[in-house]
Amino acid sequence: MIANMFSLHSKTLLCTLCAALYASTTLCAQTTPPTSSDFVLADTTFIAQAAVTGGFQTVTPENAPRALVVLNAEELGQTGASTVVEVLETVPGVDMRQRGPLGIQTDVSIRGGSFEQTALWVDGVRWSAPQTGHHLLDLPLDPEDINRVEVFRGGASHALGAGAMTGALSLRTGPGVDNGTLVVAESGTNAYMKAKVRWDFGDEWRRHRISISRTGTHGTLGRGTNTDAALVRGRYVGMFHGDWGVVRTSLGLAQKSFGAQNFYSSNFPTQYEQTLTIQGQATYEKQWNAMRIEASLHHRTHVDEFHLYREHDDYYVASDVLDSAGQTVGQVLVMDGDTAASWYQGPNNHLSQSDGMRLVWRANSRWGETFVSLDGRDESVLSNLLGVDSLGDSTPDSPYAKGDTRRNLDAAVGHRLEAGRFAMSATAAWNMNSMFGRRFVPGVDASLRLNDAGSVLFASANRSVRHPSFTDLYYTLGGAVGSRDLMPEWADHFEAGIRVSLPTTWGMAWSLEQSLFHRMGHDLIDWARPNGSWTTYAVNLREVQFSGLETVLTVGPLSRGTSDGAAEGMWQVRYGRLAWTTLEASEESLGFESNYVLDGLKSKLDMSLGLTLPGQLLVDARLSWQDRMGGYVAGSTGEEVEFYPFTQLGFTVGRAFDQLGVRAYVRIDNALDVQVMDIGNVQQPGRWIRLGVAYVMK
Repeated sequence: MIANMFSLHSKTLLCTLCAALYASTTLCAQTTPPTSSDFVLADTTFIAQAAVTGGFQTVTPENAPRALVVLNAEELGQTGASTVVEVLETVPGVDMRQRGPLGIQTDVSIRGGSFEQTALWVDGVRWSAPQTGHHLLDLPLDPEDINRVEVFRGGASHALGAGAMTGALSLRTGPGVDNGTLVVAESGTNAYMKAKVRWDFGDEWRRHRISISRTGTHGTLGRGTNTDAALVRGRYVGMFHGDWGVVRTSLGLAQKSFGAQNFYSSNFPTQYEQTLTIQGQATYEKQWNAMRIEASLHHRTHVDEFHLYREHDDYYVASDVLDSAGQTVGQVLVMDGDTAASWYQGPNNHLSQSDGMRLVWRANSRWGETFVSLDGRDESVLSNLLGVDSLGDSTPDSPYAKGDTRRNLDAAVGHRLEAGRFAMSATAAWNMNSMFGRRFVPGVDASLRLNDAGSVLFASANRSVRHPSFTDLYYTLGGAVGSRDLMPEWADHFEAGIRVSLPTTWGMAWSLEQSLFHRMGHDLIDWARPNGSWTTYAVNLREVQFSGLETVLTVGPLSRGTSDGAAEGMWQVRYGRLAWTTLEASEESLGFESNYVLDGLKSKLDMSLGLTLPGQLLVDARLSWQDRMGGYVAGSTGEEVEFYPFTQLGFTVGRAFDQLGVRAYVRIDNALDVQVMDIGNVQQPGRWIRLGVAYVMK
């Protein structure tokens, strides 16, 4: 089924992107080559210090009126992380709940929100997962492909559209400005292996990057534990620059197959899943003096094949069913005398697609900066479970008997005014959805610079909204019951804080950020299981309020790009961050198990530190202590168990041999070998050791 996922619509989109690529190449051949300074400004390798994608572009992270974390290449590409998930684990306010490591499946939550309440932006385009947010981070990207990550904490529907209920992630990728090839090879515990090749090439008119990788393990908990995985990622990124503007294109693929032990239900532990993601986009940008336009087209196809019983020689196998005459009349799945449930008819098959376009106009004047944006998206699903019969695929023998579709439009207009040290912005935004109607989602924020050193007071208020996924609406199987009567969830957000630039010490720049936030959630969507029941229901919870505090201390060198001090026997800090987050909810999951809304992080301590030691030895340390609200029903006993606090400690030690173009490193995760239960009944790996070598050919 996965191999036959290409629909006519997907092929049409790919052809459109190829046509845009060809047109861009033609335009480049007809224009005057840019100067080197123009090229540097245009290339995504050199990202301007702007706030997270959307809204006002003149706001730098230092002056942003909201809590914001920016991760650069030092944290992304030097730690030996296999996915962006491993990098985000120690970001304040961010909860990366893994069902499986290595990017097998991760739910990203911000400030106690659910995994469906975070928006994802890649190179200025919002990616969506209408089937379920469980697949939002099915990315065709490795950390080596990402130049910058911005983590936007707090509601952002007014600037980033529906779905940005509690925050957003924005990723910026290549291509690079230098021609060359990167080869990465890794091996480690649990027969882990990774092989990656990335090729950057082009000239002053156009740049290209092609990357492909394969990652695998025979089992994150050991062989035969139904936790094996195989992941393949590939992506092309292009940038074309000329007097006519800048065009960026990309086309990516991510394919995964993995044992899903206890992923969604402990009633049926031996689960299995295969997914395939194809994503493409093209963006045009042009600057005219004080005016700028951005226009984007994008497409995402996601295929999901889920087996409640894994059909494998070591698990469930097909057995013939015979009648009284000894004739075969059917088959059932059997494992060691245990037969699959009689209602089980085979795997769940889902094919979801998102098509959209985005248009943004920005202008600067003596009265400040103004922007107008339109972001439209068609979302559809074909499935054997999700949707209605009338919208399914009528093709004979198609596995997609059901389906549904909806349109979403986010429209916004905003203005930002600066007067001396004071700045204020207001945005009027509307969300219009063909299935759930219209909603007004305004936002306002203000900031006051306290001194020339960069100390800032800030405050904001806004409203956000999120629509139910197709899984929320329709999934009914194996002890889970969705609801077509679900309403959109929405929230009002309030935040205030201070960002202080501390005195320079030891040649390092120090910054302290303290923020308080309050979220009033309404009609929050949860999957809840009443005590004593084996059925989990999709419901709108009553109003729940969340209040929290975040403290973040960051440190970094005053200037980058030199390691002379370390070579002479001195230590050098490349980056550092220490953060504390605490959160309280007005409700508790008493009498029922809350799968997503009332089991967020209650307290979290994070530390990330990158050092260059004498002899150009690179050391990266990371620590995260987490204490989660709520609990889960243990599959072995049927009793409710509280989530216990745990500590994750990890290190990466490496050394670069510049003359050879080689960097060798060892990465250790869960160094204390503690038992981690991020999601109920899903056991995370113990101590994990990986060895890697990266080779750059110029």
